[in-house]
Amino acid sequence: MNKILATISICLFLYLCLKNDGLIDYYKEYTYHQTLINKKNILKTELEQIKAENQLLKNDKRYIEKTVREEYFYIYPDEIIISVD
Repeated sequence: MNKILATISICLFLYLCLKNDGLIDYYKEYTYHQTLINKKNILKTELEQIKAENQLLKNDKRYIEKTVREEYFYIYPDEIIISVD
């Protein structure tokens, strides 16, 4: 009786693992789902940062000037930039 039960258990386990929608495929899909959730969270935080920067660019003149000077090297006429290395 124990041999039959053990054989049935092993066969059932192998069937669940090796069939098309078995445990192995479930684990692969689960890990893929988790990576997608992580990417979604990263993109969500990135979107919030972009929205915050967009609000600053719309409303804050000092931030606009700082961004233009740092990223586009804007200088006022007759302004001298001194770089210390």
